[in-house]
Amino acid sequence: MKSYEKGKLPQIIWGSKSADRVGTELKKADVQKCLLVSGSHVIKHPITQKIIHSLESIGITCDVFDRVLPEPTDSLCIEIAQEIKRNHYDCILGIGGGSPMDAAKAASLIAGIPEDIEDLHEYGKTGARMREQWNRPCMLVLLPTTSGTGAETTASAVISSEKHGMKFSFGNRNTAPDLCIIDPEFTLGMPAMPTAYGGVDALAHTVEILVGTGANAYTNTILLSCLKKIWTWLPIAVQEPENLEAREQLSWAAHNALANGGVPNGHAVAHAIGSLYHVVHGHACMMVLPTVIRHFAETAQEAIGQIAVRIGVPVTGDAQTDAERVANAILSFYKSLGMKPLRETLQEKRCLDDEQTFIEKMIPVVMDDFKSHQWLPPIHTGDYREKVGRVCSAIYEEK
Repeated sequence: MKSYEKGKLPQIIWGSKSADRVGTELKKADVQKCLLVSGSHVIKHPITQKIIHSLESIGITCDVFDRVLPEPTDSLCIEIAQEIKRNHYDCILGIGGGSPMDAAKAASLIAGIPEDIEDLHEYGKTGARMREQWNRPCMLVLLPTTSGTGAETTASAVISSEKHGMKFSFGNRNTAPDLCIIDPEFTLGMPAMPTAYGGVDALAHTVEILVGTGANAYTNTILLSCLKKIWTWLPIAVQEPENLEAREQLSWAAHNALANGGVPNGHAVAHAIGSLYHVVHGHACMMVLPTVIRHFAETAQEAIGQIAVRIGVPVTGDAQTDAERVANAILSFYKSLGMKPLRETLQEKRCLDDEQTFIEKMIPVVMDDFKSHQWLPPIHTGDYREKVGRVCSAIYEEK
């Protein structure tokens, strides 16, 4: 069997009404003063308000930073880190989707870096200044309010660089939280498109890891279950926003899709599309995923066959034929949820970039993402411009 390793994982509490345990868990950890990091709309959520009141009732001071927007910037994370150091918080509570949780993760680790930071990008996964021994000076607890990003368990944060105009992965092995509490009831009533965007992000995590270089017997057992759940329950959750069973199934799948190793290959390209063209992350991931399947047709034939079975696609045994069928099924799936391929999306945004312009813009941003090193066959070696260009061209030509 193929060997594998698992990174640092937090304590995990999953299940409906598990958010009620925040106060108990912080009290057990002897927390006195915490900072809640989120967006303004999440602060108003009844569950969030209940958490704040429960902390205050047991004597835990809870200050609020509610200015996190989608695609958190490096300057925002540094600002939050300065608040952490200035007020000596002993716990950071990140509540929200991927953006608030990534901001909480990044800021809490930045607060523990004993250097003056001029360019956070230099501390990213492709930078040279990060040190694995650096740790945050406080406890970190994360509560996702969406089912998709899996940011509550990963040891990195996706940050937008204002200076470089791109997204990058920031962090070290200590970026993972101490505790994540996953309450599916947080996602009840979420509108159709945010539900769809989150769900397809989780689908992309699942499929990319299955076909990627980190796939192994341990992860595959869990991920194939995640795939089946997302494929079955995401359309139901989109159509029935108050369906608790659908929310629970998606919550479990989204969490486990990234809690069990591997580096999603297509995310390097999706991050570039998101940062250059301001496409919602989950949508960008789905634009890329059919091309990912076709790219890995030969090297991941067995995994693609297993994916086909889980999503109801007949298997022929021919690698290219099966990959094409799975890619087309994924394309039809995300279209059925209201998303469009790249060119249609760019046209709606009134972007006039032709194919060559798109490729030239994409190449340096894809290359900067550390996930681009994980492709097989490699796209980060030799004539990388031609290799990355082919991938980008295939995405642009998708209909």
